[in-house]
Amino acid sequence: MATFEYRIVTTTDSEDDDETMLNDLGSEGWELVSVHVSEVTYVEAEDDADDGEGDEYVEEVATYYLKRAKAA
Repeated sequence: MATFEYRIVTTTDSEDDDETMLNDLGSEGWELVSVHVSEVTYVEAEDDADDGEGDEYVEEVATYYLKRAKAA
């Protein structure tokens, strides 16, 4: 009976190329099981803003779920 180890990798759209990262992980024996993509909204508070408001931006976040057989 095979046992597995799991890995979760989270990236943003401002980071390096996901395809290269996934190919590197695949060469290490990791198999992609699932992907979840979501958007996260951030608000950067401005130092001089008394009302607590600032610039708002949205970033895409991808979470990759991988598995590989544990070494015996």
